[in-house]
Amino acid sequence: MTLRSTSAKIALIPLATIGVLAGSADAAAGASSSTTVKAVETDFHIALSKKTFGPGTYTFVAVNKGQTTHALEITGPGLHASTADISPGQSAKLKVVFKSGGAYDVFCPIPGHKMLGMNVNLKVSGPAAAVSKNTTKSTMASGSGAVSF
Repeated sequence: MTLRSTSAKIALIPLATIGVLAGSADAAAGASSSTTVKAVETDFHIALSKKTFGPGTYTFVAVNKGQTTHALEITGPGLHASTADISPGQSAKLKVVFKSGGAYDVFCPIPGHKMLGMNVNLKVSGPAAAVSKNTTKSTMASGSGAVSF
């Protein structure tokens, strides 16, 4: 190895570090881009902590404050997601992505519960959320941190 090639490799280390740090910042920003919505389930009602919804990622925290087992299911355009059964006093998380201009149904899928009032209809309005597709940064951030030349 020559002095020239060693100097060139050393000069690239700050650039690689900046790329890794930028990727980490993007990952941290992406992790916080989800809006948390509390869904309190009782016998037989669902109360959401948020009333209006725009396109984007939401994490529903379903809390069973009832006396019977419940669950949370969300359906709508391109979406069908649900939690496992939730025992009284327990909770579960459900992460979903709402698209623009859609109608979604939030309900308890336990047989008979939806018909007893455990059903909330949501309308999502607004322009579609922008999604970053920059794979260079995430590839650099997912590495071991070692820089290869």
